[in-house]
Amino acid sequence: MNIILDLEDPVFDVQIIAFIAIVLYFVAMIVVGIIASRNQTHQGFVIGNRDVGYIPTIGSLATSFRDGMGVIFWFGFGVATGYGGLWLFVGAMLGLLIYTYIGPSVRKIAKDNDYVTIGEMLRTRYGVITERTTAIIIIFFALMMIAVQLFVAGNVFSVVLDVDAWVGIACVACVVGFYLYFGGYSTVVKTDAVQFFLIIALILTPFFFAPPREVVMDFSSITSLGLNSSVGLALIGFLLVLGSAETWQRVFSARNDSVIRYSFPTAGLFLIVMTLSLIFLGMASAPFMGEGISADNAFYEIFKGDFIHPALLAFIAVVVMAICMSTLDTYCYLVASTLGKNFMPERVTGERESYIKFSQIVIALVLAGMSVLALTISDVIVFVFDAVSLLFVLVPVYLYAAFSHPKIKNRKTDALVSIGVAVSTIIYIYMFKNGAFENLLMVSAPAGCSIIFTSLAIYFGQKEKA
Repeated sequence: MNIILDLEDPVFDVQIIAFIAIVLYFVAMIVVGIIASRNQTHQGFVIGNRDVGYIPTIGSLATSFRDGMGVIFWFGFGVATGYGGLWLFVGAMLGLLIYTYIGPSVRKIAKDNDYVTIGEMLRTRYGVITERTTAIIIIFFALMMIAVQLFVAGNVFSVVLDVDAWVGIACVACVVGFYLYFGGYSTVVKTDAVQFFLIIALILTPFFFAPPREVVMDFSSITSLGLNSSVGLALIGFLLVLGSAETWQRVFSARNDSVIRYSFPTAGLFLIVMTLSLIFLGMASAPFMGEGISADNAFYEIFKGDFIHPALLAFIAVVVMAICMSTLDTYCYLVASTLGKNFMPERVTGERESYIKFSQIVIALVLAGMSVLALTISDVIVFVFDAVSLLFVLVPVYLYAAFSHPKIKNRKTDALVSIGVAVSTIIYIYMFKNGAFENLLMVSAPAGCSIIFTSLAIYFGQKEKA
């Protein structure tokens, strides 16, 4: 059998160029991980020596919020809706600004008490029941997000390189697992900083594949979603920023107060730039899309056509890998640290060496298990929006803890706050089963319930104490 490779075939060009680019990117991440893990200290593995500066904090924050689902979601917005989804960042920026106010005091408390996870702070302020109740929700959400990143990465592998999705999932899981295994939190921050610059470079794509000027300048699409959906998106952005345990971990690891005050809002600005690059790419691709393409499949169509230069497609594929992996490593470490610090007995993770060994085992098991789950996901956008509502029930619990320190701690308050979180979770499950989250404004309803229940729990808990 004679095999003739047609070098003029655009599909061949995309596959070869993308394969080389992705392999080089994977090698670069492994090298960064190896370099970061050299001379690694226990404190560096656990929380980056609490010495993470401006650029790593900005990069790590921005890339952790620009996940694989966001690629599909914002590209789809660019194709179908334009700028309407940007209301999400109104809320996100407000949430990041709140961190600039409360972050310095929280950082000091975390440093003085050697906190690694937000759950440890909740244990001090409420008690062990609240700590573990909230930790279960954190772990569940983190596992779902890990599965989503692997799903997106696997599907990009599939459409770009014409291989089975499981191949891409396995490759990404192995690369992330390698550098996390040896470097822990330090490699999360360092690789995220590298990935940040790669992702932000996506804003250059309009210079090579430009959307129509009249579309870019049509800002009427900002109101295209209507009042309810726009407010709903803003609330989602606000609650997601404040309810994300990994964001609080960035407060714990910051070098000083100035890093928090300047890096958090700056990360929000860069996140908007990253998002606009995806929207512009969607706007430019819209005229080439066939009719009836759904929002969650539109992104994959760019790799099946010949309207984008192969080199640019290869770059986009690498950026998607960076986006998925930057979120993937963040949540993997979050699961490991939450399990180790909020559930395991002192004899298992009390010493740094035993904690590191435990984390390494958890990271390997999580990546393996979520790789299997990733193969079962069908609608990634619905999957994430439904899951994210559960995370919102933690926002009032975090904020009360940040503002009140140990003054509110007693056994009754601990029990009542945990019951409030549990009831809010039951309400979330009921709404999820009945499709209530199709209305974006309703996505924030579980958080509203949690605000009421947490406030009542603290009031009645403190009333008896008084």
